[in-house]
Order: sequence, then C-alpha cells, then structure tokens
Amino acid sequence: MTDEQKGYLQALSNVRSWHRWELGKCLGDVRRMEPHEKAIAWLDLLIATKKQHTAVDEAERQRNRPTETRA
Repeated sequence: MTDEQKGYLQALSNVRSWHRWELGKCLGDVRRMEPHEKAIAWLDLLIATKKQHTAVDEAERQRNRPTETRA
C-alpha cells in the first residue's frame, strides 16, 4: 500500500470516527442520528472499496515486477 493510499484511508477513517463521536452526542434524537448513521454506512462502503482496489493494485504491481534471474 502506498503512502498516498494509507493517507487516504486514514482520512476516511478520521471522518468516520468524527461521525461516530457526533452520533454518540445525539442522545436518541433520531433527526440528528440518521445523517450520521448514513454517513458512517457510506464511509464503511467507501473504505471497503478503497481497500479492495488497493489490494488489486498491489497484486498487479507484484505481477508486473521483473523476475530476478539467477546466475
């Protein structure tokens, strides 16, 4: 995983954490809870998709690596 990919995932995780913190402050107010719950669900999907793309990119990089020759 590249530093850029790690940074992107960390940023998404930070935003998700903020929404979870805000959700905890809602104290049962459904009107305030719903947007945070939706944002968390969307961020979960986005993070999972980004991790999947990162794994595919890494596999492709490994496949395209020149093989070392033995002398």
